[in-house]
Amino acid sequence: MLQQALKQLLQFLATPTGNWVALGVITFVALAVIYHKKSRIPGLTVEVIPEDTWFINRDDNHRLAIVVSLHLINKSSTPIRIRNCKLSGYSPKPPPEKLVLEGHDTSVELTYPKYDVFAGAGGHPSEHTSEYVLNPYTEQRMWVFYRSGIVTMTNMLRAPIVIRDMNRKRKSIQIAVPRNMEQIQIYREAATRW
Repeated sequence: MLQQALKQLLQFLATPTGNWVALGVITFVALAVIYHKKSRIPGLTVEVIPEDTWFINRDDNHRLAIVVSLHLINKSSTPIRIRNCKLSGYSPKPPPEKLVLEGHDTSVELTYPKYDVFAGAGGHPSEHTSEYVLNPYTEQRMWVFYRSGIVTMTNMLRAPIVIRDMNRKRKSIQIAVPRNMEQIQIYREAATRW
């Protein structure tokens, strides 16, 4: 069966139509590879800082508050001007003054990372005035705050993060965001009371 299918495929590729189909497939693959290389930010390496990356369920507005900390490395000779940093389609938001977790008899105020904050800018991409500049041959750390309309009881979120620069080039990585350990502790205490 497989030998017969391969024989028919080779006979088809020997025809002029088969030659055009093979040439079209090869051209499409080559153009896709070239586009993928051209659309990436050259020289940018992105790593997640796991100890400063977390999310919580907010009791005050029934949303998720997500903090993602990134270690950015610019290996190129030109500055990289980051325009946007989306997490699974969510745009960065300015973080609230403070985040407080309410337990049965305790309240815990969460601390934000001590790095630069990237708040982004709303509106149309041509209206963006805020940017994050990563100078040539440097390493910098930044954190980004997101709000999500979902509420989850899982302890781990997995999502892609996409960084775009002013030239509309991008860098994307898949990240895992764990629940904040202090909220897990509050949930455990609440479970023992029931």
